[in-house]
Amino acid sequence: MRSALAVPALTACLFLALAWACPALQAQEPAQAPQAIPEPPAGTQAPRDIDTPPAFIKRPAAKPRATRPDLTFAQKPAPADFRGLAWGSDLARQDGLLPVTQPVALPGTYFRADERLRLGQAEIRSVAYYFPKGRLTGVGIVFEGQDNFFLLKDHLIDLYGPGRQMGDRYGWTWSNFFIDLRMRENLGELRYQIQP
Repeated sequence: MRSALAVPALTACLFLALAWACPALQAQEPAQAPQAIPEPPAGTQAPRDIDTPPAFIKRPAAKPRATRPDLTFAQKPAPADFRGLAWGSDLARQDGLLPVTQPVALPGTYFRADERLRLGQAEIRSVAYYFPKGRLTGVGIVFEGQDNFFLLKDHLIDLYGPGRQMGDRYGWTWSNFFIDLRMRENLGELRYQIQP
């Protein structure tokens, strides 16, 4: 019974001793203000531009890079004509051209009855000549099959150098002219066009 009463009495004494000691400790030590961090010596501050190295580090000289070829434009000259018809030719001076009327009439679009249906090694279905204002501005060629697509592409690469892929199209671009080759399902189109 004695030991059970001793625990609460000891706890009460401990609380009284702590309550008496804490105010005494606070009175003995006055609160001190935090000391300011001294400024670093001159010339040792971090640079304002994080990419600028410190003065004692010298960056190595950059190695010269090889310039990449500009693939925006074709490397060889654009064609001056298509099968003897120069770009910008006057329709009135051309013989052998017939207007396209089947399956529907297409104003300003013509074909040749004796057209050779091969271009390079590829077989083609038709060739249309575009004279929207009486002057030759473009030619459209229709073909079938992947094999003819690759034969036409190889033929054009031989003539004008490598072109570039633009989505589902492959083509060559000059400042005032372009050639565009594309394939959808089993039908393809090759277009030569003056840029406006």
